[in-house]
Amino acid sequence: MWKNHAEEDNLQKSGNKLTLPALSDSKSLPFNRAQPQRDQALKMDDLFYSMWGSNISQVPLAIHNTMGHLKSRHIEVSHWQAYIFEAIQQVEREIACLEQMKEMAERCLQERRLYSQLMRDCVALSSGLCSAGLRQDQVFIKLKKEEQLSNESGEVLQKKILILLDKLSSLKTIHSQLLMDFQDKVEAIKLTSRCITFDEETPCSRLLPAPVKSMHVSYEEWLSHCQSLKLTADNLVKDSSSWRGNLQFLLANQKNSHERQRCSTGESLRRKIHDLTKINDKLNMERQSINHEISDLTKSAQRLANYIHNCECRLHQTTHLLDFLNQRPRFELCLDHPHNYLTLERHDLAAMVAGLQLVLQRSQQNLGMARRHLAFVEDKLARNAQTLEVVQRCQNFHQSFRLAVDTAVVLSNKPRLCGSLDSSNPHTDLQ
Repeated sequence: MWKNHAEEDNLQKSGNKLTLPALSDSKSLPFNRAQPQRDQALKMDDLFYSMWGSNISQVPLAIHNTMGHLKSRHIEVSHWQAYIFEAIQQVEREIACLEQMKEMAERCLQERRLYSQLMRDCVALSSGLCSAGLRQDQVFIKLKKEEQLSNESGEVLQKKILILLDKLSSLKTIHSQLLMDFQDKVEAIKLTSRCITFDEETPCSRLLPAPVKSMHVSYEEWLSHCQSLKLTADNLVKDSSSWRGNLQFLLANQKNSHERQRCSTGESLRRKIHDLTKINDKLNMERQSINHEISDLTKSAQRLANYIHNCECRLHQTTHLLDFLNQRPRFELCLDHPHNYLTLERHDLAAMVAGLQLVLQRSQQNLGMARRHLAFVEDKLARNAQTLEVVQRCQNFHQSFRLAVDTAVVLSNKPRLCGSLDSSNPHTDLQ
């Protein structure tokens, strides 16, 4: 210590007083220009010797306030670290919501495809009745419309899922960039803190630092990068959230449209089954009535046949008796009362037989018509029963599958982080 004061006195007495060299201020720090090694060594020697004879207060403000700049830089990077961390959380929540929406949309698409296949089977079943007029039937029209609606909604969902995957990929890309930037800021804060707390007396300060990286960027580029990264993440989250809401609205509208068309088709099927059941009951009653009529006509024909048979037998007997009377000799063969009554009886019996035969013929004609009508009714009943069976099978197919569209709202404030996001979680670094 005394030696240092003595040297200082000698310097003052000699009159060769050294002054500090001109240092750069904060506006002209040449970070991107390299000084020759010899000039730097001379400058450092001059600075070293000058500091023995000058007051430290003469050091320019830019150099004297270096610690303040380090602390200010530490605060600024910490603030941007918090902004990036908040952006990471928002992106992770939106990715989780999009993953939920993707599962919901894929499940809806699978249901649409299954239901569309079911509708194709119902349309094929109803069109297989080989009836030209049936194609204008309301049941066939409703089933065809529901099949078309299922196909169209499936195509729309397929396109929406492709857009969703693209947005999910963009969010995952920006999430990776945010994580990298967050880790860079964590490392920068650690190094800045090390500079602030640097102490030459500690053993760790004697360790050689890592090689200096030469790829520097300007402060404006750094600030622009941070702002652009956060703005891109915010825009992607905002666009994804809005698009996700539109997709939820689309799914709800599709569900309502399918439910309305399904109810309309079900109502047509029930109405058709009700009408076919009424027709079936009416045809059964008509068949029963025709069977009764056929039974009555058959019994009447049998009675007429018996009457004709009896009349013919009586006519044969009367004719035989009259033949016997006509064999009487000479004047005994006269037109007496027995002859007259037998002749009259034979005439009446012959007329009665002829009349009964006409009645029997008409009765047989009526019986034939009744039987043909019965065959027609039975054929119509069989076709109606077949149609009723087909419509009931369509109804069973139609009711066998119920669309289970999940309309639960995916809340953006309920994060569900995926495993890929948890692998590089910045929460611990921020703490």
